Formats: sequence, C-alpha cells, structure tokens
Amino acid sequence: MELCPSIKNILLLDSEGKRVAVKYYSDDWPTNSAKEAFERAVFTKTQKTNARTEAEITMFDNYIVVYKFVQDLHFFVTGGEDENEIILSTVLQGFFDAVGLLLRGNEDKNEALENLDLILLCLDEVVDGGVILETDANVIAGKVDSHNMDAGAPLSEQTITQALATAREHLTRSLLQ
Repeated sequence: MELCPSIKNILLLDSEGKRVAVKYYSDDWPTNSAKEAFERAVFTKTQKTNARTEAEITMFDNYIVVYKFVQDLHFFVTGGEDENEIILSTVLQGFFDAVGLLLRGNEDKNEALENLDLILLCLDEVVDGGVILETDANVIAGKVDSHNMDAGAPLSEQTITQALATAREHLTRSLLQ
C-alpha cells in the first residue's frame, strides 16, 4: 500500500457518456479502447443514480469511483480499492467547484467545450501523475485564471467590459508596433 494517496483517473463526461475531458494517471487501462470501455461501464452503472446534490461513492472493478452530476455534465474521480473515499471525494469536490467557478456557474456541456482549455488546466492543477496537488477550488481557479487573464483582477471580478477593454488594449499595442 502506498503512503501517498493516488488518483487513477478524472473523467468529465456528458449526459450520454461521451468524453468532454478525461485524464488518466495510471497504466491500468493501457489502450484507448480500454479507457473508453471503462468510461462507458462507469457511466452505465452510475447514470440512474441521483448524484446531483452531493457526491456518491461506488465500487467498480476493484476501483473506488466517486462521482457527482450537474446539468448535463458527469464528474468522476477514480482511485484504487485501498484509497480513502474521503480524499477522493475531496478531490472531486475541488475539481467540481473549480470548474463551476471557471464556467461562472453555467456548467453545461456547451460551456464546458467552449472553455475546454480552462478545464484541462484545471485538471493539471488538481492532480499531476496521480499525486494530488490541490483541492481548494478557489486556489485551483485562481491558478488557472492567472494563465488566462490579466493578473491584476481576480476571476470573480472580471466582466465582459473588462475583457473587451483588455482585448482592445492588446489590439492597439499590436497595431502600434
């Protein structure tokens, strides 16, 4: 048994079980078809549950899967059978809340696909190589946000007007050079 908790994968699927964003951290699924089969099987097993208000936990093929749904997005975090469910749930909640902050509360498939770069950065900030890096949604969203927007304003204070002003400023600079 390892001393450090590890994550096997993080999945973000749509309401039909199709991939939106996935990241695998172990070689338990060596081929892409094995990964897709696992995703389909987990989705099929969990789709009838009501995991909208709080995370649910299930045992599946000797893995612990913690999951939560919002609108047409299904969030999953998988760990080994010896992992602590509370730690897995904390990782799930951190990722779930960070995505909610980055999508500004509009968590649906179309918005997720439009902001896929943010979600993938979010995955990288939560877990690296199976090792948990961060579970605080505000810290995760802040780090992802610092890669994307002006460093001066926090994500919650960005508005469309500010974004347009920033774009205008960058365009002006590029034209003057």
